[in-house]
Amino acid sequence: FDWDKARVFYYVAKLGSQVEASKLLGTSQPALSRQISILEEELKCKLMKRSPKGVVLTRKGNELMDNIEQFFLSMKRFKYSQAVS
Repeated sequence: FDWDKARVFYYVAKLGSQVEASKLLGTSQPALSRQISILEEELKCKLMKRSPKGVVLTRKGNELMDNIEQFFLSMKRFKYSQAVS
């Protein structure tokens, strides 16, 4: 699993826009779109529906978003516990 693509997916999903995510991540919108397409190919499912107004997550996209958020929260807790130790 490619966590760089997951990070791109996360920000596009969270912001609801590939354009806004591209600004935040400092990369082009076509590059983000390609990363998400590759992730969808690797996972063999559609993760989001694109429209001129933004993106809407599919059921599988919502499942992936939940998993990514849980992972990010776990990593933050781990990092915090290491700093306290």
